[in-house]
Amino acid sequence: MEKILTAAGACAFGCVAAERLRPRMGERAWERAAQTTPGLKRLICAAFPYGPETVTPGLLSVYARGADYHRVLEARMAPVAAKLAERYPGCRFDFYADVSPFPEVYAAALAGLGKLGRNGLLLVPGAGSYVFLGFLATDAELPETGGTVVPCGGCGACERACPGVALGETVDQSRCLSALTQQRGQLTEEQTALIKRGGMLWGCDRCQLACPENRNRTVPPLPEFTPLPDPTEEQLRLSDRAFRRQFAGRAFTWRGVQPLRRNLEILKEDAPCKEY
Repeated sequence: MEKILTAAGACAFGCVAAERLRPRMGERAWERAAQTTPGLKRLICAAFPYGPETVTPGLLSVYARGADYHRVLEARMAPVAAKLAERYPGCRFDFYADVSPFPEVYAAALAGLGKLGRNGLLLVPGAGSYVFLGFLATDAELPETGGTVVPCGGCGACERACPGVALGETVDQSRCLSALTQQRGQLTEEQTALIKRGGMLWGCDRCQLACPENRNRTVPPLPEFTPLPDPTEEQLRLSDRAFRRQFAGRAFTWRGVQPLRRNLEILKEDAPCKEY
């Protein structure tokens, strides 16, 4: 499995027993996972690097500057699933990335891929938190890796850098800029002020930029994640259908054009940012 995943571009990988994740999933999530993969036994976890050595300023979070990672990871994990199916005849290998019933970061940490950061992200040696996680759920009884979740050093740099003061024992999604910029509909005055303070159209990289684990990274990003042009103000005036068509294959299109258009108007406002 190591050679297969390395060839697919993974910079870290491991395997965890699905039963060990069940206490963190809830019954509905577990039922969904078990229905998709009958006889579910293991979750294969793989990390794929996307962050450049030097992160340049921009209006989009680094993860959204290249190709849509859902599609990239699915394309890279498909040959892995096919080869494992040949090696384990009759077994299933079902792909997930981002939208899954599993506690993904916790699963990857438990499988030994890296440390669990205070910002809720996985910290992989050599790649830091600039990784996307892909998974294969299987009924094959593969050897486990890792065994315990190792927390980061807890220096507090990410907490101090967070514009929304969203980090603590858990991540408060209601104050996380990455979540707020993607939220549909009308925002509260406080949420609007937070987006203005963050200064980005989509996402937020403050906690990652502050994290010492992200300094001196040695693992280069996959070529699919080479930055592409940001949408222009004119393009943000397109209809939702035209916008999705023009930026097909980019991660920031999943909510449509409206959140980005709204965020642009917030950033253009002359009124000073109210502190909360």
